[in-house]
Amino acid sequence: MKAHLRLFSKQQQAVLQKLLDRPPSDTSFVTPNGFFRVHFTKSEFPNYIPPQIRDTLESVYVQKYEEIYLDSLSIALDSAYNFEVNYLGYPPPPSDNGAGGDNKYDIYISYLGNEYGETDPDSLIPGTNQRYTSYMMINNDYTGFPTQGIDAARVTVAHEFHHSIQAGDYIFRYDSDAFFYELTSTSMEHFVYPSIKDYYQYLPSYFNNTENSLSNNGGNQEYALAIWNIFQKDRFGYGIIKSEWELMPQMRAMNAINTGIQNYGSSFGGELNKFGIWMYFTNYRAIPGEYFKDASGYPLVRPIATLDYSATSFPLKLSTSPSSNSFITIVNRTNVDTIVTIVTNSDVQNAIDSISAVYPFQFGLYSQPVDGSIKLTNNYYSTFSADKNSFWLTAEILNGDTIQEGQSLAAPVNFAFPSPFNYNKNSSIYIPVTPDQTVEVNLYVYSVSMNLVYSTNQAIINYYGQKVVRWNGRKADNEKLPSVVYLYVTKCGNNISKGKLVIFNE
Repeated sequence: MKAHLRLFSKQQQAVLQKLLDRPPSDTSFVTPNGFFRVHFTKSEFPNYIPPQIRDTLESVYVQKYEEIYLDSLSIALDSAYNFEVNYLGYPPPPSDNGAGGDNKYDIYISYLGNEYGETDPDSLIPGTNQRYTSYMMINNDYTGFPTQGIDAARVTVAHEFHHSIQAGDYIFRYDSDAFFYELTSTSMEHFVYPSIKDYYQYLPSYFNNTENSLSNNGGNQEYALAIWNIFQKDRFGYGIIKSEWELMPQMRAMNAINTGIQNYGSSFGGELNKFGIWMYFTNYRAIPGEYFKDASGYPLVRPIATLDYSATSFPLKLSTSPSSNSFITIVNRTNVDTIVTIVTNSDVQNAIDSISAVYPFQFGLYSQPVDGSIKLTNNYYSTFSADKNSFWLTAEILNGDTIQEGQSLAAPVNFAFPSPFNYNKNSSIYIPVTPDQTVEVNLYVYSVSMNLVYSTNQAIINYYGQKVVRWNGRKADNEKLPSVVYLYVTKCGNNISKGKLVIFNE
């Protein structure tokens, strides 16, 4: 309502504003490091003390309990700030210009029912597009929550504090990309307080529905996908998550994830397929020292199909959502083998435009070569077919051993893609290169009148099995180019490639 208040009538705004005002309080204090001002109403505060403890304590001890709790809460708040701002390097949330009494970030302790906490956007920052000051509310009673007491407050402030950074320093586009806001904040709970496993409660919602797109906000999936950021951090370090948030003001979350991974020298499809392998090795399948560190505490992934091996069962016809992993389990009782195939659809754009769409594919498993099959072992050969080959990858696990991963259906291409490139729909153009011994390539882009419009020297990347160089379609000063045909030349050692591409600037 705050983000869209201007769309209501003046009379409606007056009524709604009363609901949107900051909560009342009669007491406040500043945390030891001076980062936060915490507000609460004394009459509501005893709700923090579990009834079974409060009933056994004299008033002097109740007061002492409250003081201990507030001390722990203060430390938790300052710890979240120190980790997320001073260690990870995120900018602090912007000042609210004294809205809570001073320029410190405001925390309100209040009864929130079954809600851990919330970060409320307060005022649009002048001169910005969709960046807001904010304040945080945390519950005054975590009785009955999966995690209770001060531990519940700890993960809440780690979670909500990052929301204040997202809305204040990057962009408040929650209604479109809620999944990335929530999975990032939930992963911060784990990063700041790794010993508290509150996020475990959400994991079944995704482990039981991996065929859903990453960008699906159904149920608790967006919280469960904290493990996507845990995966990214374990693969590339904390910096990749911050780099994706730095892209958020310019692009939707799925494009930011895709581009962020490319900037770290990999491809979204390859990482999503590997993520599927990590998800398989959980619970009793967990391997100490490999994959997720907390894998033994995670649930088992649910396959979309489980069947006994028989050549007459194939090809198997199934479907999945864009930017998802689907698990197929096949049991060969004759050989006492279990084969798990992970089918990855890495279609980023449709994970934005057509999140509810499903895309069919056919999978086959045979004991001998057939048309178009890939050899997995001496006993097994697989086939896979689907439209838009470049979006699909597969991995196979046989009796607990990964025998293949990142198998792409993309055929080699010798042209730039996508072409035409549209600034409103695409974030990058991929230009094929012919690799030499070097790992770098020179790229030159010319107008049809042979004026040089862009040049660079950069590393070759692997994009869905293609050796390419990536370009954002802009000049060196980040200026967009007119709609027209352009010529490109790549030079990799002694290998030179040439071609055409089309840019469409609406």
